[in-house]
Amino acid sequence: MSTHIKLVNIVARLFAPPLSHSLPIVTTPQNHRVDRNVAPAVTRSHHPAMPGPVIIDMPRPVRPVDTATLSNYLRIGRTYHPLCRHAFIEKQITGYYHYEQRVIYKTCAVAAAYAGAFGPQSIERPDFSYSMALWRLSQKVGYDLNTRVVYGPTGRRQPVAEEMMQLVDDNHWTREGLVEWLESLGL
Repeated sequence: MSTHIKLVNIVARLFAPPLSHSLPIVTTPQNHRVDRNVAPAVTRSHHPAMPGPVIIDMPRPVRPVDTATLSNYLRIGRTYHPLCRHAFIEKQITGYYHYEQRVIYKTCAVAAAYAGAFGPQSIERPDFSYSMALWRLSQKVGYDLNTRVVYGPTGRRQPVAEEMMQLVDDNHWTREGLVEWLESLGL
């Protein structure tokens, strides 16, 4: 093979498209066949491949969620403190010695909803009371929790606040179950 044919083969290998099954065969003036399916002797490292376009799939707009609902406040507040039954709020001190003592607050469903609306430290105030919590929570959700009467899942007909307390205390409901029930009522 002459030097000219070797140069043609090298150029053909360097600038050839990616290998495929239907590449043509190049013939030289002396009828020497050059097959393009042969792997190139020199790699094309100096020709970086262009990256493909970056396509970002944007999420579809979601219907805005009303966050000022009793169920949403209870959903948030139940994560702050453990559950207590048969009491509005329970203050528990753990640790034997003074330097290792910690205060843990436990909340019922109404107090958990209050903590979800006003923050986890809002129930730890010394002037915190049941009537104040119901009044402030009623102002926040837009209806009175003492006068809004609902039919409970057990057949009772009573105000929302009392039904929430009885479902947790007497019927041993969890606060997660109360969230689902309140959402089914649209509260």
